[in-house]
Amino acid sequence: MKKETKNLPVVKIGRMRYNFVKITLNHGGMMKQLLSRIGMVMIAIMAFSHNGISAQDNSLDKALTAIEKRYRKASFAADFYQESTLKAMELTDTANGHALFKWPGMMYWTYEKPEKQFIITNGDDLWIYRPADNQVMQGKSPDYFGRGKGGSFLTEIGLLRSSFDVSWAAADDPNVTKTKADLKIILLIPNNKHPDFEKLYLVFDPKTGDIKEIITLNAYNDRTRIQFINVKFNQKISNQTFTFSIPDGTDVVRLEQ
Repeated sequence: MKKETKNLPVVKIGRMRYNFVKITLNHGGMMKQLLSRIGMVMIAIMAFSHNGISAQDNSLDKALTAIEKRYRKASFAADFYQESTLKAMELTDTANGHALFKWPGMMYWTYEKPEKQFIITNGDDLWIYRPADNQVMQGKSPDYFGRGKGGSFLTEIGLLRSSFDVSWAAADDPNVTKTKADLKIILLIPNNKHPDFEKLYLVFDPKTGDIKEIITLNAYNDRTRIQFINVKFNQKISNQTFTFSIPDGTDVVRLEQ
């Protein structure tokens, strides 16, 4: 039997451990920021997988077209390495694991280190499962990955065509690290500002359209960097994979909107 509780949970992100009350007061919620950033990864990928984003610069337009072709209605799997930095606290934490993606809006993130954790969404429902804590946080995916009305991005993905200001990242941009000479970096700035999400950088291979790395920043200059490794496209992944069955005896915490 599942045990549902209204108590505010303690959330761990690597070595960082926060009471949910403190998270809510700290810049709109650390967990919500993390989910928002992961959501923006999916939103960006799905943007290219649908119609792409228009660009006046011919070379930029060609680059976007390469990404668009690569991720159009894609189902793929990848290992990932994540580095998250809280600027105000001068804390940097790392994690790694494996992720599955399927159009439209489905994700399954398995964090292997530093601790086992699962973030799963079928595009509508969201589950965050921490076996060590015997706890599942459950909510609606659009509330966290779509910022309220922004959840329509997951079902009306064509809206993204006019939702970002797209440009090449400057060579001396301090927010990105040096990359291999054959990789390029695109900067996306959302037209509708939000403190949890201010900039998104895509590091990609212009020959294949493969996205190698994603960097996000919020208004407080907190930075999350996710590298994708061993990416495998055209994976046959059942929709049922993205639905989570809560184990008996697990504490269930409802995520607030």
